[in-house]
Amino acid sequence: MRIHKLYQCLAAATLLFLPVACDNTDYSEKSPFDNSAYLNVAATKNAETFTFNRKVTSQTKTFTVKLSYPSGDDVKVNLKVDPSLVGAYNAKNDTHYEMLPAEHYQLSQESVTIPAGKITSDEVGIKFLKLDELEIDATYLCPLSISGAEGVGIMDGSRTMYYLVRRSSAITTAINLKNVYVTVPGFDKGSPTADVVNNLSAVTMEAIIRVNSFQPEISSIMGIEMYLQMRIGDANFPNQQLQVQTTYGKFPDASKQKLLLAGEWYHVALTWDLATATIAYYVNGQLQSISTSHGKSDLTSISLGDKVPDDEFGNGGDHNFYFGRSYTLSHDLSRQFDGEICEARIWSVARTQEQIYQNMYDIPNPADEPALCAYWKFNEGTGLEVVDRTGHGNNAKVVPYWKTVDHVEAYSKTDAELWPSGIEVPKVNQE
Repeated sequence: MRIHKLYQCLAAATLLFLPVACDNTDYSEKSPFDNSAYLNVAATKNAETFTFNRKVTSQTKTFTVKLSYPSGDDVKVNLKVDPSLVGAYNAKNDTHYEMLPAEHYQLSQESVTIPAGKITSDEVGIKFLKLDELEIDATYLCPLSISGAEGVGIMDGSRTMYYLVRRSSAITTAINLKNVYVTVPGFDKGSPTADVVNNLSAVTMEAIIRVNSFQPEISSIMGIEMYLQMRIGDANFPNQQLQVQTTYGKFPDASKQKLLLAGEWYHVALTWDLATATIAYYVNGQLQSISTSHGKSDLTSISLGDKVPDDEFGNGGDHNFYFGRSYTLSHDLSRQFDGEICEARIWSVARTQEQIYQNMYDIPNPADEPALCAYWKFNEGTGLEVVDRTGHGNNAKVVPYWKTVDHVEAYSKTDAELWPSGIEVPKVNQE
């Protein structure tokens, strides 16, 4: 009886593995599943929050249609914006978004053809129009979908991209400083525009930041290393706490009660008045740390524009003014700023807590602020130049961190990586 059962088990095992043994299909260049069409932008996520400030009038999002593997024939794929999908999206996500009205979107074409032997279509665009006419801070849904495909299937999980279109009253553009830093050539010694930040008896430096990942020791925000630099962390200091290194020393003391969180937006401001030896850090317009004994009698002025450049970029010395760089080039990127920054400013006065709180997110009329020395909104959204909004001409420029000590290979970033989409800085000073 036991032998009979053993034969039964062997026969069952043979039948179980028989289909695998008989399948001689070569899958090295072909999916074992049916060929399917899908949107490349929906391959990893099928929703994108598209926020923009109130002055933007139009913007275009691009995409392609892809196949799982090449087809032996041309494949025509039809596209459409499908309002019928709004209800299902809201039900699934417990939202109540309205469909974006038809006058606010336009497909560049309603079908594409993927040639035989290829897997990717030509680029297609969906243009969003008359955006300045949308209600502020309302979110609209625009479902872009594949409506049909000839000769292939449609990959359901990646057939639709849901654009969440929002005209926001908040800041919606910032620069990502990972693997890059920003210089201000106009702050070089001898530059005719440098005097605006020289011989200051008091200073305020402020910016809006979001840290995505804290560095092991220092995350450099802005300023001049060992002179006046806003930063986060230090050796033997919490790597999530604001700190500053001045000519007089470091401020404040280490505290685990003052840590910033990754992924959160903060307005940070540093004020220093030499006459009163008072230095202070403010976070989101609220006093975080203060000292009334930071300074010395022979320290009578601060000059941010008197350092000599020493490399081909201009303003490339160890002790020049930077965003996202500290001291040397830090070839291991150990002192870079891995996150976003916007609304950076330098003032020739120590701003009060009330002034900081009221104007965290915008300076409406920079020309009417005589104490405003430099103002970079970082809202360009493209390119490598950042405009100084004061009119003093100290435009900043983006530079890649060198990847090797020999300056052979540099990190590079696309516009989309340098100026990420989906940003919306919440306003915490609104009633």
